[in-house]
Amino acid sequence: MSEDVSILVSALISKMERMDAQIRDLNTQMHSADILLKRAGFVRATTPAAEDVWGDPLRGETDSVIAKAADGFDGAMMSLPESNEAWHEMSWDEIHAMAEKTQGGSQ
Repeated sequence: MSEDVSILVSALISKMERMDAQIRDLNTQMHSADILLKRAGFVRATTPAAEDVWGDPLRGETDSVIAKAADGFDGAMMSLPESNEAWHEMSWDEIHAMAEKTQGGSQ
């Protein structure tokens, strides 16, 4: 019986030690903003843009496709949004009009 108790106590102690180590590890991670943001799925703002992707107008980059689309918007009395907020505030009608202008200009 005392052997069973000592095995149980030993198992409980080892379990508590593992839990304590996990808590210390979590506390370390909680004090690092980089780790929290990475876990949440965010990427660093300094991540380089992919080379095989069109320019990003929100970063001030343009290419011929974006310029052609912008010319089409000027004729339709539309303008490209200049900030993330403006892109998100676009109505579905504006989005469909932008798509139609882009398709019409590239054919």
